[in-house]
Amino acid sequence: MRSQIAAMLISLSCVATVRMTVAQKLQASQNTVVVASGNDLRCRLEKGVRITKVGEPITAKLVEAVYAGTTLAIPEGSTLRGHVSSISRAPGRASQLLRGDLTPPRTVHVTFDKIMLADGAAVQVRTETTIGIHHVQTAQYLSKAQRPGIRQKMKDAATPFVEPNKLQRLSQAAITSLPYHPDYLDQGTIFDAKLLDAIRTTAPFEPADAPSMLGDGYLHIRLVTPLDSEMIARGATIEAAVSRPYYNSDYVLLYPAGTKLAGTVNKASAAGWMKKNGELLFSFHSAQMPDGSLAKINATVAGVEAPGGKRLAVGQEGHVKATTSLLSRVRAPLSLIGPSRAAADSTLNKTAWSRAGEGRRGFGLLGAGAAQASASTAMGFGYFGGAMNIYEAFFARGSNVELPVNTPVFLRIDERVQLSGGRPSTVGMSSNLGKR
Repeated sequence: MRSQIAAMLISLSCVATVRMTVAQKLQASQNTVVVASGNDLRCRLEKGVRITKVGEPITAKLVEAVYAGTTLAIPEGSTLRGHVSSISRAPGRASQLLRGDLTPPRTVHVTFDKIMLADGAAVQVRTETTIGIHHVQTAQYLSKAQRPGIRQKMKDAATPFVEPNKLQRLSQAAITSLPYHPDYLDQGTIFDAKLLDAIRTTAPFEPADAPSMLGDGYLHIRLVTPLDSEMIARGATIEAAVSRPYYNSDYVLLYPAGTKLAGTVNKASAAGWMKKNGELLFSFHSAQMPDGSLAKINATVAGVEAPGGKRLAVGQEGHVKATTSLLSRVRAPLSLIGPSRAAADSTLNKTAWSRAGEGRRGFGLLGAGAAQASASTAMGFGYFGGAMNIYEAFFARGSNVELPVNTPVFLRIDERVQLSGGRPSTVGMSSNLGKR
């Protein structure tokens, strides 16, 4: 009798253990979300890194959250860790030499292999090799009422001076001004790391509240097709993907993350000499939902993120244009004042400091050193630097609009799109991008 009771107790404990294990696995599967391969991890270097060798560790912060449909999979601010995978030679040596920089230009390739989530969990990842983008700026169309005032512009201009790691950035600037110097990845460098394999992350336990679903009012997309105003032709087909879910003002989901957009290039103008800059106009005429259904889209390009410090402007109708800095055009003729004054008065370039200033304009620190030979030498370097500034501001070839893969683009959505079944209507797919 006792043996039968013991056998029953053992059986019941085994059943309870199995049920508990199954319940735990079910709960774990419900609390995780799968991030598919192909998703982009856009991260920012929080501190400058001196590049000495392959394998140098790299740490960056995620600047854009990653979504799987409507679920937040990887929150903004998560830490990515990786390393320098390779270093290669880069073009552009001539322009560096003319500025007195003798360091051979090199391109640093970075690979990320781990994500540290906010709860301390580490997720192993495998990403494509990526190249950093420096001085990324957002070009956005704003109405007159939305444009920042003088005070806000001054505050934005002073932002680099209040960012952390001031001493390190000052030291880096001094070192990189030398004719031959080590390579650095600047603080603020942006990386776009594409996931090669799907990963699992912990899903948030509390759903987002309704107001936070609205975001900033723009449909955030990433280009799948690279755009270049010089290389691409009018009528070319392009693709993009929605990077975060978009809800209308009534909290109705219109486009979940992962929605694919198809479109065409409406206009492409290449840059030319005499600072003629390039221009692009592109539109999207259909949206394919993650479940395969199609929907129409009615939107206007409202902003893009310009890579590599290129100056772009977005017009009211969605035109994306490369621009030339007004400050550089004003400053270029003024750079001839110094050597012209020295030519009129030979006593102005008597001191070593004044000669160094004129020489540095023409050939960097090498010019500053060579200018100590005589006042005439300093004046010659000053004229050379002024001529280079005028050439680059008025006569050189203009800039093309270059938007590589994964460039973030912001679309202004016309919320008058007819809804059918909680999503945009699939009837009469068309695009009015660029039309009001």
